[in-house]
Amino acid sequence: MRALRLDGNTASPADIEGRVLVHDLGPDLRKGTVLRARHLDRVRQGGEIHLVELEPGDLHEDEAARRLAAALAGPGLEARPPLQSQARVVARKRGLVRVRGDVVDAINSLGYISVFTLMDGQAVAEAEEVAGCKVTPVAVPGGLIEQAERLCREEGGALELLEFRPLKTFVVATERLKPKARELFRAAVTAKLGWYGANVLAVREVARTPEAVAAAYREALDTGAELVLFAGASAIDPLDPAYAELAHAGGQVLQLGAPMHPGSMLWLGSLRDAAVVGVASCAGFGRNSSLDLLLPFVFAYGRADAGDLRRLGHGGLIESAAGRRFPPYS
Repeated sequence: MRALRLDGNTASPADIEGRVLVHDLGPDLRKGTVLRARHLDRVRQGGEIHLVELEPGDLHEDEAARRLAAALAGPGLEARPPLQSQARVVARKRGLVRVRGDVVDAINSLGYISVFTLMDGQAVAEAEEVAGCKVTPVAVPGGLIEQAERLCREEGGALELLEFRPLKTFVVATERLKPKARELFRAAVTAKLGWYGANVLAVREVARTPEAVAAAYREALDTGAELVLFAGASAIDPLDPAYAELAHAGGQVLQLGAPMHPGSMLWLGSLRDAAVVGVASCAGFGRNSSLDLLLPFVFAYGRADAGDLRRLGHGGLIESAAGRRFPPYS
């Protein structure tokens, strides 16, 4: 690139043709514009004009942003066209965003270009912005973008979206609910699971006894459940039948309590091939809680992984940041 200073008052068509404007000349002629002869009258009103002349191998900011966004847009994502050196990457479907922070850091260390993303592990809706990129100068060497593209290609990508799976879900509640509370619980469960596309097999209210809980686990297995949501088990009571009967049914508890606040009453287990997620109360489905940060991982991967739950400790102070962390249910 070659920087040029031009006296707009005496500019000729040859002085501006194909060169890139470095600053705004009012709302009608913005930074980054590739000047043509038709812009001459406006340039002559601008006094001193700063331009950049592209040299072989240089990329205009919009082309650089377009290529960078395309490189960032991994599976499940779509790059949108750039606007004034910035481009966005959006979700094609509802799903879980995974961000390779090391790749993002490496790209940002190249200079002149910037990549910014949502948090790793964020649940997003279709068409929601997941990441963006921008080019600081009006043009950059093409080799810079090639390095960024190589990083995305060779390091497994910077971003991907894991679409939610329509898991067959069996819901168990061991609380005694009054009619109005029962109606609210079922509505909350149906709405929340529906956002993920779950196939709700049944919602069972059972007594908090070993026999009743064991029967519920057997029914979940018989119906082919891939996810069992258990409401009403205490994470601090080792004698709660939710845990003993889970073991008797061939399952296991993977994690008691979540590294989030609030979240200590959340627990995670497995029942053969099904994930088991438990909350202390039916009311946990009616409000945003630590449950809503774990469910996206379960629906994205279709399994129970205690590592997914433990990793939520980074950003686990959700009491004061709930509006920025939770899936956009609506």
